[in-house]
Amino acid sequence: MRKTRDNFHETVVSIPNRDEIILSAERFPFKATLSLSPLVTYWENKIKTDPNCNVSRVNELAGLLRQNPELLEPIEDVSIINKYIDTVDILMEDIFPSALWENDLRATVLPFHFDSFYATPRLEELDLLGGGNYTQKLNLDLKTLLFRQTLSAYTLILEKFYNANFFVDEPFIFSIKDKFTKLDRHYKLITDLKFMKVKAKGPIKKLSTQEINFLINRYNDLDLWMQKIPPENFEFSGFAIYDFTDVTNEATISSLRYDLLDQDSVTTPEGFESLQQKLRVLFGLPGLRLGLASLPELHEFDTNFTRKTWNGLVLQKDSHIKLEDLTESIYAPVLIKGNTIIVDDLEQLDETNRLEQELIKSGVRNLIIAPLHYEGKTIGMLELASPIPGELNALSTIKLKEILPLFALALNRMLDELRSSIQNIIKEKYTAIHPIVEWRFTQAAINLLDKMERNVPAEIEPIVFRDIFPLYGVSDVRSSASERNRAIQGDLIDQLVLAKEVILAAKDKLPLSILDELIYKIDKYSQNIVQELGSGDEAVVLEFLRSEIEPLFNHFTQKYPSTQKAIEAYRKATNNPNGVVYNKRRAYEESLYLINDTISSFLDREEEKAQQIFPHYFEKYKTDGLEYNIYIGASLLNSGHFEELYLKNMRLWQLMLTCEIARRIHKLRANLKLPLEITQLILVHSNPICIRFRLDEKKFDVEGADNIRYEIIKKRIDKATLRGTEERLTQPGKVAIVYTQPREAQEYRRYIDFLQAEGYIEQGVEDLEIEELQGVQGLKALRISINFQEQLRHDIDAGDELLQIARAATLN
Repeated sequence: MRKTRDNFHETVVSIPNRDEIILSAERFPFKATLSLSPLVTYWENKIKTDPNCNVSRVNELAGLLRQNPELLEPIEDVSIINKYIDTVDILMEDIFPSALWENDLRATVLPFHFDSFYATPRLEELDLLGGGNYTQKLNLDLKTLLFRQTLSAYTLILEKFYNANFFVDEPFIFSIKDKFTKLDRHYKLITDLKFMKVKAKGPIKKLSTQEINFLINRYNDLDLWMQKIPPENFEFSGFAIYDFTDVTNEATISSLRYDLLDQDSVTTPEGFESLQQKLRVLFGLPGLRLGLASLPELHEFDTNFTRKTWNGLVLQKDSHIKLEDLTESIYAPVLIKGNTIIVDDLEQLDETNRLEQELIKSGVRNLIIAPLHYEGKTIGMLELASPIPGELNALSTIKLKEILPLFALALNRMLDELRSSIQNIIKEKYTAIHPIVEWRFTQAAINLLDKMERNVPAEIEPIVFRDIFPLYGVSDVRSSASERNRAIQGDLIDQLVLAKEVILAAKDKLPLSILDELIYKIDKYSQNIVQELGSGDEAVVLEFLRSEIEPLFNHFTQKYPSTQKAIEAYRKATNNPNGVVYNKRRAYEESLYLINDTISSFLDREEEKAQQIFPHYFEKYKTDGLEYNIYIGASLLNSGHFEELYLKNMRLWQLMLTCEIARRIHKLRANLKLPLEITQLILVHSNPICIRFRLDEKKFDVEGADNIRYEIIKKRIDKATLRGTEERLTQPGKVAIVYTQPREAQEYRRYIDFLQAEGYIEQGVEDLEIEELQGVQGLKALRISINFQEQLRHDIDAGDELLQIARAATLN
């Protein structure tokens, strides 16, 4: 039989997250009486225990008490204390040392109450225990205050009568307004109960250890406590000593720490005002002003992302402050070096710039600007300002050091949340964004966030870049479709040959006419494939093999072992995920992959370096080869700075890159299973275009009728032929440079001369006219031959940079 446990035994205790108080009493439920008797006992014991005690002084005190017996009885009327104040003064000598009398914050009070009957002058001046309103001073509601007083009384009862140490370490913090500054000051209460006694008024109700633990685990249910330990069975007498300690700094910093965990503290006006008020308390300056602003990378300074987080003294979301305003002001050491600065009086500066003048105009005279560091980086700055010169000084930075990490953490969290919101919009509305234009997408996302916060219906704004110069290039595998078809033809023929070998092996043992018919069909399919591979031929042949040939294998194997070798050869050749002979196609695909991977990795490596020439937008697409777009221009950059020299350098770099790609693939061919070749083309377009991000396609496209022709040329130029001939414009070992204007050819001839001198290309340039394309006419081209000799003057693999070679050219 399973043993039934006592109702009060708990192995597992479930505590709700909400801290609900259960207390029906409307007043303190225990009887508490003021008595000086424990103090008299203290003096009597002192004669016995303290050899240095002044016995005559104690005897004099005993005589005074005999003359005033009212002081030995329970005191119902506190006025008796004033009646015998001289005697009480003597009794209180050890509790209130005369040397500390003027400055101590100490008082004696009725047990579990806040009205004092004896206190130091300093405490009476502060009025901490006078005038009532204790719920306001303690920032507690009446029920919570009563709960804490009652629970404290029960801890003493458990300790004395039930030998249970149950201690609640939750001090009372009194908050009052300073008489002079009108700012909050906080005082922690420490209670001494050595002059207080608790006695039982009758037999003590016994409680088991399990019952006591059951109560302790339900400390918030004092109605349950009062049922098990009725308050009317106990009485408290004597008095308590209250000691107060000024904890304004500690309480304020703790409150700041709690507030700064809330994301609204630095983003809402109410939260920011609360932080400012608490800093006024911490520094004891009622006129102190707080400012907080992020400090981004210098190139991001004027972006909306930065201003979104500005709540400074003059650095506001809608301010027109420029980067040069800060770098030429008192803020420079903070912005550039991460130093803290102190300005005693702004009006005493020899010269003031626009920003400093705005500070003075707003009433700021005295100023501290401190950097906010997070994970080794300066992410923002905190400003403290005063209208009175000299109020904030170097000593103020001692307190400031305690709170700067808190503000840095809050600012970083705010920036992370903003970045997260922006990225969510970018991922939803756009796609993966190239870093060079990310600032514009971020700006659009912030603008949308602003409208959403104001509950203004809005669509994401269009992303358009005007006056952009395009560069386009393509490295295409020559006759890739034909090579793929040849690979398919070869594999199908090989598989048909293997199938025929199986049927012939079976026919030797089984001379059936149906086998002759299968051989006939195999030969017919083979002849058709050799002549030409139609679009559906592969599917037809595979269906024939799987439905008419392969099902015979098991029967042949069991009945005619001589077919085993041919069947195993067929199965081995088709033992792959595709279930077909895949040798030539695998060779084609592996060769194509190696070519594309070589081009792509080299292009990525060199393009990343080319960002140093001038930041630009880059995108690439893999097909049977690789094509790429480059866009360069002022509107792509937040700074908006652009020179034509950068475009020329990019064009020369692109031509050198194209030559280097050709050389690498030429060298790679020796390692390819199928020696494929590539052709290369560059399209020149000198007139600036406009590009727009297409939300539906998640990519950039040209904008406007004039620019569409450029896109048409890109789509059709790879199949172009020379005028009056069938010769393709693009040829292995050569680079075709397509252009429309004579000045473009003139510019590229300069690059060609330079690269001939460098050894990249052979001497001689072909001037070509291109056959009219659908919707496009008047195209011309320069065609050059790559120099494939082993060594050049520059060795890219050994560390020479295309970038440096391009920069060495004289392009002006």
